[in-house]
Amino acid sequence: MDDRDGRARGSLRRTALIYILLLVVDVVAAAYIITSAVSGAAYVTLTFVVVIGALLAYQVVQHVRDFAAPLAESDGVVRRKFRRADMIIFRDSYYLTVSGTVFRLPPEQWIHIDEGDYVKVVHFPHTLTVVSVHAARRPPPEPPPEPPEG
Repeated sequence: MDDRDGRARGSLRRTALIYILLLVVDVVAAAYIITSAVSGAAYVTLTFVVVIGALLAYQVVQHVRDFAAPLAESDGVVRRKFRRADMIIFRDSYYLTVSGTVFRLPPEQWIHIDEGDYVKVVHFPHTLTVVSVHAARRPPPEPPPEPPEG
C-alpha cells in the first residue's frame, strides 16, 4: 500500500468516524424528543432530526461499503476546476469535474491539473474519496462508421 492509498484510507476512516458520531448524537436527540414530547411542535423537531439522521445513516453506509470495495478508476477531460470554502470562512476544498462527476482533491494534487487536461482519477467507488489523479493519454478518436453498401 503506497502513501497516497494509505492517506486516502485514513481520510475515509476519519470521515466515517465523524459521520458515525454525528449519527449517534442524532439518534440520542431523536430518542430524547420521543420520550419527552409534550406538545405538537415536538413532532416538527422530531421530523427534522429524523431526516438529518437518515442522511447521516446513508453516509455511514456509503463509507462502510468503501472499506471493502476495490478502488475504481474514472478517466476523462477535466471540464471544471474550482475551489470553495466548506466551512464558510475557512478550509478551502479543491474540486475537479471529470466525466460529469465532481471529485474533491487534496490541494497538492489539484494544483498540477488544468481544465482541458485528460486525467485518470483513482477513487473509492461509493464516497468518491480520491486516492490519486494523474494525467493520462487521450484515447485515439473512433473512426467514423462505414457507410452501408447497397
